[in-house]
Amino acid sequence: MRTPKQALKETPKRLTPKPEVLRELYLLSGNNCAMPNCKNVIIDSMGVVVGHICHIEAAMPDGPRFNADQSNNDRRGLSNLVLMCAGHHLQIDSKKYESKWPVAAVRKLKADHEARFKGLNGSLEQRFQSEFVDSTESLDPTEPKTYKRLEKLIPECKLEEEDAAKRAKQVKSFLSKARLVPQTERDFMLNVINRAIRLNRSSEGTVLVHVDDIRSAFGIGPTKLKNLGDALARYGVGDVDLYGVGDTDEYHVRVSNPSDYVTWFDINDFCGKSGATLQDFVVDLRFGLLDKI
Repeated sequence: MRTPKQALKETPKRLTPKPEVLRELYLLSGNNCAMPNCKNVIIDSMGVVVGHICHIEAAMPDGPRFNADQSNNDRRGLSNLVLMCAGHHLQIDSKKYESKWPVAAVRKLKADHEARFKGLNGSLEQRFQSEFVDSTESLDPTEPKTYKRLEKLIPECKLEEEDAAKRAKQVKSFLSKARLVPQTERDFMLNVINRAIRLNRSSEGTVLVHVDDIRSAFGIGPTKLKNLGDALARYGVGDVDLYGVGDTDEYHVRVSNPSDYVTWFDINDFCGKSGATLQDFVVDLRFGLLDKI
């Protein structure tokens, strides 16, 4: 057994946890962040790992709660790891909050959380797998047919027959893509659209918000923002890319409009006059509301 003196001689090195440790760690998480009352999942409905592995005693000397007496192998052991959502991982690992989260407090947090799932054996794995439910399956998008209510409340959206046909085709195409977008990304779209409306930021009716504004307003890091932007691009409903601002190109978050003839700014105006909400359209995809008189 390694003594404290021997451990001190070992050069700290961040080691990847072993597969069997990861398996037990994920099962004991119950697919939830270990922070009490946090509902954030560790693996989302698309099977993407969105949670973080947090070291109770840091893997490297510059981290919080580093213990020089630990071996590198001990640092990657099950007893020294806990699964957290990205936000709570940042809090736990922040030097600012290190006094609030000493080793004993984080160990208790881990123990209390994992105690809920220990001893469940096969039923734990079954429960864990059953949480991977496709959030898009419950969506029931409604497609507008006449756009009469939209044209009545927003007269500038009234179109000639040829353009009306193009609008219908574009909205149908948008809905076919948007209905596959997971809940997290649709919520992100809604927040970006709301932010653009508050800032009155658009380019020819397209929602564009500078990435620095998004990161600051929503408190998200560059990696998460990139992942969200990649997801929007993957589903064909937006992206994070360079867009012209004055004489320069800068990175913005873009959310595609449902149609060249119906922008999110039009729909926001419609919501203000009809009693509908942007969530009805962006998250629930209830575009049939544009018909109802």
